[in-house]
Formats: sequence, structure tokens, C-alpha cells
Amino acid sequence: MDSAVITGDIIQSSKLDAETRQWLMRSLKAALEQWDNDFEMESELIRGDSFQCLISNPELALKIALLIRTYIRSLNPTAAYDIYHRENPAILLTNWLFDVRIAIGVGGIDYEGDTLAESDGEAFHLSGRALDLLKDSRQNLAIVSTDKNKEELATMAPLLDAIISKTTALQCQVINLKLLEYTEIEIARMLEINQSAVNQRSVAGNWGPIQSAVKRFGKIYGE
Repeated sequence: MDSAVITGDIIQSSKLDAETRQWLMRSLKAALEQWDNDFEMESELIRGDSFQCLISNPELALKIALLIRTYIRSLNPTAAYDIYHRENPAILLTNWLFDVRIAIGVGGIDYEGDTLAESDGEAFHLSGRALDLLKDSRQNLAIVSTDKNKEELATMAPLLDAIISKTTALQCQVINLKLLEYTEIEIARMLEINQSAVNQRSVAGNWGPIQSAVKRFGKIYGE
């Protein structure tokens, strides 16, 4: 049975000062640990600014990849600056949204070691190679497989990437929570804003096409 592997890294992490980078990776680690429990997956941080996830239910892979990316993009650099500037006045304020490259590989798993770095299989190879290719392109999302769906997935990825790449931090907050299946009323309460503002951010962030893609991916690998 196929599994999915997500491999990703923080974009332009070398331009972040050490405190901000550490804060960002701690935030990501906490989120991944929660999703490990929620989605029965296994995740690891690797090489300081990279991460990997093994998902035994491949139909969830796109949802989880978008959860990761919208979560990172929702962490406004200004918030990180405000947190650390009080104790570290020399910290530099970044002038772009945090973002990640993410590659999803769907395929077999030959061996599961004590860590993901020690594991092996087609899904790991596909995901790792796809991430390497992303680094030389303007695209930040790839979905690869060797099955009959590979062409559809190769078309889906750049379209989704174009949508997500234009979102704001506030839009990503809402999209992230919608991916977690909260209602607009619940999201409004959580973010302490009006439901109309939730809806506006959802529409502006193109939630409709994102939701359709997630459902389609789930149908492909949930059958």
C-alpha cells in the first residue's frame, strides 16, 4: 500500500537572524507534533531549516502540506519581531512573508528506520528529488507519483502554488483553520473578528479552489 512523504524547507531562511529562525522552527515543530497526533503521521525537523513527514494515509497528504504552508505563511514576521525585539533589540525585521517549499511524494515505503532519515522507499525518493528541483524553479509546491494520477497531480501543483503564493498572512490564518474543518463562526470566535471578515478573507484567499483540490486529492488516494 502506498504512503506519502512530505519534504520541505523554509524559503530564504539564511536571511533570517538566528533568533527569528529558532522561533519559526519551534513554532513549526509544535504544529507538526499536534498534527502527528491528529493525522497519525510521523514528522521530523532536519538540517536546521527543513522537515519531513511520513503519512500512512496518502489521501491526507495534500491537506497536511497545505496546513504546513498556510501555517508558516500566517506567522507574520512582524509578530516574530515584536516577540523578540523586547529582549533582543538588534534583531532585524524581515520584509517578506515566511514561506516554505513543499514536495509531496506518493509511493511505496521499503523500510522504516528509527528516524525518517534512516527510512527508505519510493515515496522518500520522489519527495526528496522533487524538493531539489523546486529549489531551481519559481514554484514552491510539487506533487509527484509514478501511478496513473501523476499527470493530474503535476497539473494541480502549480495551480495551487499560484493561489497560495498570493495569499496574505491573515488569509492564511483563515485557510489554515478551514483546512482543519472549523466553521466560519468558530474561526471568528478564535480570531476575535466578525464572521463577515472571516468570509472576506476566505474568498480573497481563494478557499473554494483550494478546498476542491484537497477533496479531489483525497478522492484519488482514498479509493
